[in-house]
Amino acid sequence: MLALLVAIPTATAGGYYFSDSGIVATGRGGAWIAGANTQFAQHYNPAGLIRIEAPTVNIGLSGVTQNIGFERACPSADRTSVAPCATPPTAAFYEEVKNGAPPFIIPQIGFATPIGDRVGIAFGFYSPYAPDTSFPEEGPQRYTSKELTIYQFSVGPSVAVKLHDMITLGLGLQWQYFQLVNDLDITIGGQDNPGGDVASHLRATDAFTPNVNGGLLFEPVDEVSVGISVQPPTQFDAHGPLTIDFAGSTVAETDSLNETRYTDEEIALAIRLPWVLRAGVAVRPVENLEIEAAAVWQDWSTMEDITITDLSIQLDKNPDSLLPLPDTIDNDIVLPAGLQDTISLRLGGEMRVIDELAVRAGGFWESSSLTPQEVSVQLYDTPKVQLGTGGSLFLADQQLRIDAAFAWLFLQGLAVTDSTVVQVDSGEFDMAQGPLVVGNGNYTSSGWIVGLGASWMFKKRSE
Repeated sequence: MLALLVAIPTATAGGYYFSDSGIVATGRGGAWIAGANTQFAQHYNPAGLIRIEAPTVNIGLSGVTQNIGFERACPSADRTSVAPCATPPTAAFYEEVKNGAPPFIIPQIGFATPIGDRVGIAFGFYSPYAPDTSFPEEGPQRYTSKELTIYQFSVGPSVAVKLHDMITLGLGLQWQYFQLVNDLDITIGGQDNPGGDVASHLRATDAFTPNVNGGLLFEPVDEVSVGISVQPPTQFDAHGPLTIDFAGSTVAETDSLNETRYTDEEIALAIRLPWVLRAGVAVRPVENLEIEAAAVWQDWSTMEDITITDLSIQLDKNPDSLLPLPDTIDNDIVLPAGLQDTISLRLGGEMRVIDELAVRAGGFWESSSLTPQEVSVQLYDTPKVQLGTGGSLFLADQQLRIDAAFAWLFLQGLAVTDSTVVQVDSGEFDMAQGPLVVGNGNYTSSGWIVGLGASWMFKKRSE
């Protein structure tokens, strides 16, 4: 039963960062490392806070969704390749399932202000974009995911200091929060049979983990800016309840247990998120126009395993049961992650058309953290392209700024025939052939992001 947790690692793979965050950055395709100039520079490059011109309050909301469609292939006699399903007899695939989760809403809020001519500070909330997934309770994908929600955000202060007319350094202190909520079915018989399913529900939370990020701006001339930033890895140690429910399974039908539902209130889940390195070059060839080329690298390949500890579930067994059930489930688990590094190449820019209006556009290409054999509905991460557009209105004598952005994401479709994704095995019942491969089939995915924000800039002291 401990093996029910093997599906958890994919929830935090490279695809977890579905897209970088921030309303202005989304409109520029994420190319906003050298050009960052609002409170949200805290996320991309804290050195950009040096460009804050006056005390400014910022609020915003973004919605993000990932459309996923999956036609699971029916297993053949060898339990891996495609064969006709029993019902209907001519079908080679189960009926397609789709992600039905509503858009995930992500806020941004903060305050930034200059202190003299060589210091800028900010305090704010920022979060990467990671959409929810929700699939049918009894769908053919239930062995990899039924419901998945991930919350991660950072709160804290950041500062930028201009050491020289050409060089600015930035530093951010972060209080990071992480929560994972996951539902899936495990198997006790190695068959695609609801009678052999055991439902599981996990909620693990790390309410406080500190970290930092840093950034550099090098501006040799007014027309060129070079930006570099780094986010060190974050080691989350999440805790919370794990529930398993045998209702409807063979174990319950044979009265092998006096109770069908069991909860350990305090399991521990250790997850390491990767280094993130960002770099960009922004040029301003003419007045009021900025174009930036950027790259982002994440070292997911160093995430070798995930550990689950402090597990203790006492089973209330029926003494007349013929099934060899353990008294207590309490072994630690070390789970392989099997990820690979990702790189994102970005190009974007913006133009101040008139004093009251700026427009922006951009896009990126990003590699996948998974091979096609490792893809599932719980984490559908393939090479992807994002195209974004947006703009800003400057009202009330330039004090009120309204930002808006919209982006489309296109992910590569897959027809997988050699998947390594299998049913989660309870590990307590003999299965002559082992668990079924459940990752083969046809996958499609796309997504979108929409954001709207506002900021109020108080009058500069000189005014």
